[in-house]
Amino acid sequence: MKMRSMDHKFRFQLLTKWLTDHYQPQLAADVGGSKGLLAYLLNSQGWKCTVIDPFVPQPFSKYKNIETGKRVLVSKKEAMSIPRRVRHFEPEMAKDYDLLIGLHAHGVNMKIIDACKKYGKKFVLLPCCVVDEPIEIKPNIDWFESLVDYGRKLGLDIKTDKINFKGQNKILYVYEKKNVKTVQVRQ
Repeated sequence: MKMRSMDHKFRFQLLTKWLTDHYQPQLAADVGGSKGLLAYLLNSQGWKCTVIDPFVPQPFSKYKNIETGKRVLVSKKEAMSIPRRVRHFEPEMAKDYDLLIGLHAHGVNMKIIDACKKYGKKFVLLPCCVVDEPIEIKPNIDWFESLVDYGRKLGLDIKTDKINFKGQNKILYVYEKKNVKTVQVRQ
């Protein structure tokens, strides 16, 4: 039986669930992480996740726990305590992390792939569009598949998956077990 797709607004919670099902807690960067909800959710599960984004929007104050169905309130102090690097992503930043995550990484999806190849890191991308990407937009060419092909041409073992929400829900990722600085999970 097919499970009903969740609303797009729960993508952070659903990606957190997917990440924690596929990876041990580790040093991660949420590239283009905006308000930092994904980093907050991962950090609450023992990860060390930093937002890399040149903009600092108003902090989030609540989210819905999709497992309990309850709204969770977050203080401004708590939301503002998420580690941040307030600047544009540059490939050499990948050296500082084990996993780069791009949920809404406008203009840097290809940079993330290149950086992970160069520095032997992992990535998880949910590419939504080609805004500011260094790629020629061609009719009838699927952006997601072109990123998969791009990574494979670099010699990366690209895998794909889907998250159960409406909209662009396809993930491409590289799962490498080497050089992982595992973070101790809080009990």
